Amino acid sequence: PLSGGEGGAMAAGEDFKRFRSWVALQRSVDTLTESAWAYYDYGPRTTTPLVMLPGISGTADVYFRQFLSLCSKGYRLIAVHWPPFSVHSDWIKAFDRFLDAIGLREVHLMGTALGGYLAQLYLQHRPGRVLTMVLCNTFSDTSWFAKKAPLVSMIPYMPLFLLQQYILKQYPEGDCEAEIAHSIDFMVNQVERLTQHELASRLLLNCTDNPLKPTNFERVDTSIVTIIDTLDEVSFPEKLRDDVQKYFPNARIAPLKTGGNFPYISRAEEFNMHLIVHLRHHGLHPERPEEASAETGPDASTSSA
Repeated sequence: PLSGGEGGAMAAGEDFKRFRSWVALQRSVDTLTESAWAYYDYGPRTTTPLVMLPGISGTADVYFRQFLSLCSKGYRLIAVHWPPFSVHSDWIKAFDRFLDAIGLREVHLMGTALGGYLAQLYLQHRPGRVLTMVLCNTFSDTSWFAKKAPLVSMIPYMPLFLLQQYILKQYPEGDCEAEIAHSIDFMVNQVERLTQHELASRLLLNCTDNPLKPTNFERVDTSIVTIIDTLDEVSFPEKLRDDVQKYFPNARIAPLKTGGNFPYISRAEEFNMHLIVHLRHHGLHPERPEEASAETGPDASTSSA
C-alpha cells in the first residue's frame, strides 16, 4: 500500500466531486461499429477544443483538474473514453469518425502514455486535422512493451483480475510524496472500473509491436508539439520518453521536476500552466474569462451538456 498523507487525497476528492457536479458525461455511438464513445465536453462551442486521450489505465475522468482550471478561464476541453479496439488502424479510423460525429473539423490534441502514442498515430494519419499536440510521459515505440508483456495473442482471453494485476504491478509501491501517492490511488480506482474487454484491448494497443517511423512525420511541422515529461521515475524506461523527442525535433520541451506517472493529477497547477502556455503560443486564447469559481464551475451557458 502507498502512504503519503490524507491531505492530498481529500483535496483531490473534493475537486473530483466538483468536476462531476457540473460536467455531464456524454456518449456518441459509432454508426459503423455500434460502439459508444464516452466523453466530457465543456467550454465555448465557438472555440477549437483541446481533446485529451488518457493512458492504458484511465478513463476520461482523469483530466478533472484540467477542466476545473482551464474551463474557468474560457477554454473548451474534451476528455475521451474510447470503446474497445485491438488494432491501431481501427482506433484511428474510429477516432476520425468520432470527431466527425461531434462536429469537430480541427482539434488541439493531447495524449498521455498510451493516449500519447495514439495521438501520434493519428497525427501521422490526419496531420491536417491536428492543429497542435501535447504529449506527456509517452512513447513512440511499443517494442519494449511487446517484449515485456505476456503472450500477446493470449491477452483477450486473460481474466480481468490478471489484467488488472499486470497493470497495477507497474505502479510504484511504498512511501512517496502525498500528491503522487493520491494520483496513484486515483488511477488504481480507474483500473478497477474498466471491464475485461476494455483492459484487454488497451493492452493489445499498448503491447502490439508497432514503432512509429520518422518519415511518417515529414509532412508535419514538429514545432506544433509540446512535450511535458516528469523528471522522476515512471513505469517504463526513460529512453522511451527521450526517443519521442527524436520524432519531434522542434517540439517545445516543458519538464516537470517531479510528478510521477500522472502529473496532470499530482502536479496539476504546473501542468495546466504548460497547457495554457502551449495553447496561447499557438494562437488559442480563451474566448472570454469565466467569472464563476471552481466551487460552482464555469457559467452554465458555455456547457455542451
